[in-house]
Amino acid sequence: MAKLTWSTTTEPPPRDAVRRLARWAAQSCPRGGDVLNVGAGADLSGSLRPLLLRRPRIVGVDPDPALHGNPHLRERHQMTIEEFAAEHVEEFDVVFSVFVLEHVERPDEFARACARVLRPGGSWFALTLNIQHYFGGTVWALSRMHLAHPVLHWLKGDELVEEHHFPTRYRFNSQLAARRHCAAAGFESVEFHCYESPVRYEWYLPGALRWFPSAYSRAAYAARLPGLMGLLSFRATKPATVPALSEQQRDEAPGGQPLPAPRRPGDRPRRTVPY
Repeated sequence: MAKLTWSTTTEPPPRDAVRRLARWAAQSCPRGGDVLNVGAGADLSGSLRPLLLRRPRIVGVDPDPALHGNPHLRERHQMTIEEFAAEHVEEFDVVFSVFVLEHVERPDEFARACARVLRPGGSWFALTLNIQHYFGGTVWALSRMHLAHPVLHWLKGDELVEEHHFPTRYRFNSQLAARRHCAAAGFESVEFHCYESPVRYEWYLPGALRWFPSAYSRAAYAARLPGLMGLLSFRATKPATVPALSEQQRDEAPGGQPLPAPRRPGDRPRRTVPY
């Protein structure tokens, strides 16, 4: 297992958690770069505008046919990331996944697939629920008892249950789990950004309990405990495994053949043209 470095930062509650992640990902995306949106769906989770301003080529992969209605995708592949990764090695500068990790059945295979499609030095940005938070922990427990859908139906009715039709597993939903699976996949570092978003949970609760999310949020920030905050986002970085070459090294390879320049985020894969 690769040695992994990691850090954790606490951030104030965002107005839009997805937009905040998109802004973070945009910092690592070259203009016109290649982005893979894993679990792209119909683009209903939140605004990706900061990332879209980089004018990237966005490819979507999702087993859900809803991705065919996503207006921001250049390409659409209705399949799992594990299936997609086999034919798209080192093709992307950024991998992006929003509220997907809670549904992952085999986290090691999922993380390896995300690493496989990234170019050396590329980054995977993810946003998910924290299982150590009261909301994530409650959903996990209800899912284990096969009560998540009945309770959701009781709270919000049939329409919301239909929108949440993918089963939850919560096998990639803590800092410890993310560090373990990212290390096994060969990432060299993980940066965690943790924050609360009480309005996200108030909506689920009966009126008499809607005071609780805000009270919990204030207590978590006062105690400075990022591990107990509801939203977990991270950036996992793949090693730039090919070292940078000097101009002399490029010109003086063994046998008189020039060494190839290292591939970096933003590079396009070279294509062989038959003659």
